Amino acid sequence: MKTKYQVAILGCGAIFNRHITAIMSNANDFSLCGVFDIDSLIANECAQKFGVKSYLSLDELYADNNVNCVIILTPSHLHYQQTMQALSYGKHVIIEKPATFLSEEIKNIEMLANSKNIDVFCILQVRLNKTVQLMKKVLEDGVLGDIRGASLLQRWQRPASYFSGWRGRYDTSGGILREFAIHYLDVFQYLLGMPSVKHAQFYKVKFKDTDVSDTIYAMCDYKSFGANIEITVAAEPHNLECSLSIIGSNGYVKLSGKSLDVISDIKFLDEKSLDRFNELQNTVYSQQIMNQVNIGVCPHHPELYRLIVDEPSLFSIRQTYNVISLIENIYKLES
Repeated sequence: MKTKYQVAILGCGAIFNRHITAIMSNANDFSLCGVFDIDSLIANECAQKFGVKSYLSLDELYADNNVNCVIILTPSHLHYQQTMQALSYGKHVIIEKPATFLSEEIKNIEMLANSKNIDVFCILQVRLNKTVQLMKKVLEDGVLGDIRGASLLQRWQRPASYFSGWRGRYDTSGGILREFAIHYLDVFQYLLGMPSVKHAQFYKVKFKDTDVSDTIYAMCDYKSFGANIEITVAAEPHNLECSLSIIGSNGYVKLSGKSLDVISDIKFLDEKSLDRFNELQNTVYSQQIMNQVNIGVCPHHPELYRLIVDEPSLFSIRQTYNVISLIENIYKLES
């Protein structure tokens, strides 16, 4: 019996195994048919390991009538073109971050997919962290009161070698906001909404021989309050912090950990608010993630794949429009 999604994976690089794990964890709905990589040796190794076809070209992959879904795991600048091509062949598409570099391209993808009555999904798995889901309910419930300020900090370390290839060029990587910060910027706007970006400053403090700024500061305006963003991959000697702090008239919450997956600080003016927070926490934390897999700092690909089937609107291509727009608006201020 055929599964709902008969998949070919385009790109066998670093993120490949997370998607293989997700497919295997959802075997009732996903099955792997074949793989393609520009490095045919890597593609052949992966194909042999999983007993599937290794395509000789993209055209061969797209033309395979046994495949109805393409998972795109290639370098970032190729995502849009390859998505549009897969859609033109009538394939469903799952795209790793960033889905595109430009928000206008999201609209183009959506329009083509709708015209062919097929689905396109984006990978935004950090939203599935229970801490993020809890904060969504806390903010919707008004437990923090009126929001007075917020701060997103991502202070990461990357070695010089990491930027020796396509990641060291803005035209192929899209810059560190698209390559490294997109999940946390997505959580930022998912929880707080879309701001106006009033100011941004860009620096090359470590990777001076690339055309990619390695450190970025931005000031955001929500009209009734402000928020700041600090993103760097120039920290030493290792990743130092990934945190989102939200200050309200009734209290304060800070998310941190490897991927905003820990509530590291919480304070309220009164016991009633703390009690309500604890009620919401008990509700969220009692909901089991069906496909928890301990792989990487954001281990929710298997659960995301389940939700693609059960609640497809949660990760439709439209869900990534705001974060792509936010990143685009910050980079527009780079002189």
